[in-house]
Amino acid sequence: MRLRISPEVHVLGVHHPRIWRLTSDRPLLAQDGLTAEQADALYDASSSIPEGYRKLLATLGHAEIVPAGERLRQLVRTRGWASHGAVVDAVTVATLRHGAGIGLHRTLPTDEQSDLVITCASGNERITPAFTTRSRPVPAGDLTYGTRALDGTVKPFAWLGRRDCDAADRQLTPEDSQALLVVLGCPGEGAAHSEAIGATVAEVLAAIRPDVRLTPLPDPTL
Repeated sequence: MRLRISPEVHVLGVHHPRIWRLTSDRPLLAQDGLTAEQADALYDASSSIPEGYRKLLATLGHAEIVPAGERLRQLVRTRGWASHGAVVDAVTVATLRHGAGIGLHRTLPTDEQSDLVITCASGNERITPAFTTRSRPVPAGDLTYGTRALDGTVKPFAWLGRRDCDAADRQLTPEDSQALLVVLGCPGEGAAHSEAIGATVAEVLAAIRPDVRLTPLPDPTL
């Protein structure tokens, strides 16, 4: 699998997406995660979040949508920390630390023969958001990524725009021992921002799930 970015995504200012493959000999959801005290020590809740995430949503025509990183900080501040296991917690800490929306998706055997495509929706794509059972259309122009279907449309892993959600059929299951970690980055931030997000996930996992390996996929190709 390679990461491919369509030209219209570059026009949006998204130039440095990165993908890592997570693998383990054990299920990724098998182990307890971080306590509230551990999580709190791993990020600075008062640090700034890159303005590029708001800029991206505004460029997509959705300035009213709060970016995932801001939304998660608000949630933790008002409701407190909730652990969802070591691997998910590592991604959550990276989101809190860097203010980035990060995708964590289960993989299928057929993915090995496919590219992961980041593009703007044609208007023909549909997604069933995580924790729901109802399929919804992805509006033309909104950002999406996934594998390419035979008809040329993308089978979404995630949708960013009017909604910010992952696909239900790409949620990790208790049996999954590998996954894809997807970092889009945002306008105004260079490759170092995306790489730092992956490094944070690796840092947390090294401490609480050292059996999980992170392997970067090849650099993006047009």
